[in-house]
Amino acid sequence: MQKWLKPLRQGATLCWLLMVPALVLAGQVVGEDDLIAQGITLREQGDLQKSIDLLSSASKLAVSPGGQVRARGELGISLLQAHRYEESEGLLRNAYGSSTGIERAHFAVYLGNLALIRKRSEEARGYYQEALGLAPEAIEIQFSVRLNLVRMAPESDQLAQLSGLSQQIDQAGGPPGPLARFHLNLGEQARLLGKPGLSLAYRHLERARELARQGNRSLAVEALDALAQLYEDHHREPDALILTQQAIEQAHSLAPGAAARLLIDLEWRQARLLQAGGREAPALAAYQRAVSHIESVRQDIPIEYEDGRSSFQATLEPIYLGYTDLLLRQLDKQPAEVQAAQLPKVLNALEWIRQAELQDFLGDRCALEAVQGSDSARVPSGAAVLYPVILPDRVELLLQTSSGIQRQTTAIAGATLRATAQTLADALRNGLEDYLEPARQLNDWLLKPFADVFAAQHIDSLVLVPEGALRLVPMAALHDGQQFVIEKYAVSMVTGMTMTHTGVPAGQMAASLMVGLSEPGPVVDKHSRLLSEQIQQSDAAEKDRRGRGLARTIDLRSMRVLRSAAPSGQPSSRQIEDLRASLTLPGVKEEIEALRGILHGNALLDAQFTVGQLRQQAESGDYRIVHIASHGVFGGNAETSFILAYDDLITMNGLQGLLKAAKLQSTPIELLSLSACETAEGNDRSPLGISGAAIKARARSVLGTLWPVADEVAKALMKSFYDGIANARLSKTEALRRAQLEWIRHPDWSHPFYWAPFIIIGNWL
Repeated sequence: MQKWLKPLRQGATLCWLLMVPALVLAGQVVGEDDLIAQGITLREQGDLQKSIDLLSSASKLAVSPGGQVRARGELGISLLQAHRYEESEGLLRNAYGSSTGIERAHFAVYLGNLALIRKRSEEARGYYQEALGLAPEAIEIQFSVRLNLVRMAPESDQLAQLSGLSQQIDQAGGPPGPLARFHLNLGEQARLLGKPGLSLAYRHLERARELARQGNRSLAVEALDALAQLYEDHHREPDALILTQQAIEQAHSLAPGAAARLLIDLEWRQARLLQAGGREAPALAAYQRAVSHIESVRQDIPIEYEDGRSSFQATLEPIYLGYTDLLLRQLDKQPAEVQAAQLPKVLNALEWIRQAELQDFLGDRCALEAVQGSDSARVPSGAAVLYPVILPDRVELLLQTSSGIQRQTTAIAGATLRATAQTLADALRNGLEDYLEPARQLNDWLLKPFADVFAAQHIDSLVLVPEGALRLVPMAALHDGQQFVIEKYAVSMVTGMTMTHTGVPAGQMAASLMVGLSEPGPVVDKHSRLLSEQIQQSDAAEKDRRGRGLARTIDLRSMRVLRSAAPSGQPSSRQIEDLRASLTLPGVKEEIEALRGILHGNALLDAQFTVGQLRQQAESGDYRIVHIASHGVFGGNAETSFILAYDDLITMNGLQGLLKAAKLQSTPIELLSLSACETAEGNDRSPLGISGAAIKARARSVLGTLWPVADEVAKALMKSFYDGIANARLSKTEALRRAQLEWIRHPDWSHPFYWAPFIIIGNWL
C-alpha cells in the first residue's frame, strides 16, 4: 500500500512565536510536534522568516532526540527555501545522518535539491536515488524525486518522462496540498517545453489551481501565476491579464513577505500586458508597484534562482528598465516642472539597476555595504555625471550637475549604439586606424547634446555611468572632429553614484603600498591548469581579432600571448616553465623603483609579493594608496577574476580578506591601482571586475586598464600620474589626464591604443 508522509497539523497562528517562551516560563508543556508542525505550516504559507524563527525555537526547546532532529532538519528546509544555503546545509546533513527510513529519505530529497542548486548534479542524483530506495511507498517522496530527475534529464527526453509521470499523478490520491504542488511542478516543466508541452502544461496547471483552492492560498496564487504565464507565452493576452489580476487580488491576503515575492512577477506581467494593450498609465502604476515590492524584499532575492538563472538578468533589470522606459515616455506628456520633479525617480531606478548588476557580478548581496552612505545627490560644481539609458528604440541621456538633472533623447536604436561601441572598443583594443568615425559618432550621440550645458556651467570633469557595451569604451577617446574628449575634460567612470564616495580626499595620499610581480613564482606551479583554462576560454571571435594593428607589434602586459602555447590537460614541467616565462612583466621592476622615488611607503617585489606578506603589510600600515603591478584578469563574474601574487592567486574575496586590517577599515584606501590588469575581450560585464576590486578592497577609487597596455607606456604613465598626485596636488582624474596628454602629443604614441585604456573608476577628486 502506498503512503503519503503523515499530514502535519494545520491552522498555524502567528502568536505561537510569542507564546512559546511565555508558556515554557510558566511551566506549561508545549508539544514539540506541535511547534514543528506550526513551523512547517508557516513555511507552506510562504512566511519563511516566521517559519525559521519558530523552528529555531523548536530546535532549542525540543526534549526528545527525535524531536531535536526533526526540528533542526525542518529548520534546514526553511533556510534552504530562504536561499540561506550555508546555514541550511549543516542542519540538513545532521538530520539526514541522524535519521533512518522515510525520515532519512525526506532529508535526502532536500540535500539533493541543495546539491542541484549548487550545480553538483551527480551528488544530487545520488541523494535522489537513495530517497527512492528508502521510501518506495511514500508517494510524496517518489513524485518529488522523479520530477526533479526529469528536470535533470536531456530536454529531448523530458516530454516523454513528464507524460509518464502525468498518468501516475492523475491516479494518485492523498492530501490536496502536496498533489497541487506536483501538478504545478509538472505543468511548469511542460510549459518550458513550448508548444509540444502545451496540452500537458494546461491540464496540470488547471488541476493545480483546482486543488489549491481547497486551502493553500499561496499555492493557489502560484497556480494562477503559472497559468497566466502560459497564456502570455501563447499570445492570449486578455486571458493572461484576467488571471494575473485574480492572482494579485488573492496574493494580498498572504503574509507580507510571501506576497511581495509573488507580486513582483505578477505586477510585472500586468505592466507588460497593459502596456501591450496601449494602457500606459495603469501599466506604469503596475511597474511602480513591482519596483516597490522588489525594494521591500531586495536582500532576500537570491543572486541566482534555483534553476540557475541570474535574478538580475531574469527579473531585476527588465523590471527596472521597463519602469524607466515607461516613466520617461509618460514624462514627455508633462510640463517642464513636473518632469524636473520626476527625473530623480528615474536616476534612482538606474542606480538600483547598477547596484543589482554589480551584486550579480560579485555573487554577493552584501558586498556594497562598504559604500553605503554615499551622497549620490551631491555633484560638485564643475562636474557632470552622465547616465546613458540604452532602450530598443532610442537612447535617453540624463545629466546630473550641481544645478540639477537635465534630459536629452537621442533618436538612435539601442542596437545601433551598442554595435558602434563594440566597433570602437575593438578598434582601440587592437590599435586599428579606423577608430575616428565611431569615436565621433559616439561623441555626437552622447556628449554633443549637452555641449551648451558644459560651456555654461564651466564643466571640467565628466563622469560616465555606463551600461553594457559602453563600459568597454574609454570616454577619453571619444572625438568631436577636432580633439579628443580628454583634451577638454578630466574623465572617469562610476558603476553608480550610490556606490561612489564623492567627498574630497582627506589629507595627503602619499602613504603607499607598492607591490609588483615581474617574475612569478610558485603561483604558476600551483595554478598552471587554472591559468591554462582561463587562457583557453577565449572565444573564436577573440582569436580572430588577436594580433591585429598595433597590438601585434608592441610588448604588452597581457596574458593574450599565452593562449597559443596554453597546455591542455595536465601541463608538463616544460610547459609550466614556458607559462612562467610568458607571464614575466619586465617593466614592473622599473615601475616600482620609479614609484619609490615619488610615493612614501613600502614596496614588495617578486618573491616579497606573497599573499602572506601582503596581509602583513596591510595589517601594519595605514596606506592611502595600494599600487599593484601584476597580471589581473577580469572575466564575466567574480569567479573568473583574479590577480597574480608570487605564490598564489588573489581572488575578489581574497582581496577583501587581505585588506580588512583594522587600520584600513578605519581609514579606507583612497586609490587602488592595477597597472597590468585586462578585461575579457568583448565581454561588457568584465569591466565590473575593476569596480568589484575597489569594492572588495574598500577603496574609494580604482585605476585600471580596459585592455593590455604597452609596457613602456605603463611605466612612464604611472610615474607621471603619481607625480601629479603627490607633488602637483592634482585630483586623480586631472593627474591621469595630464599623463595621458603627454602621450597624445608624442608623435609615436598618439594613438589611443597606448593611452586610452587607463581609466579611473569611482571617486574622481
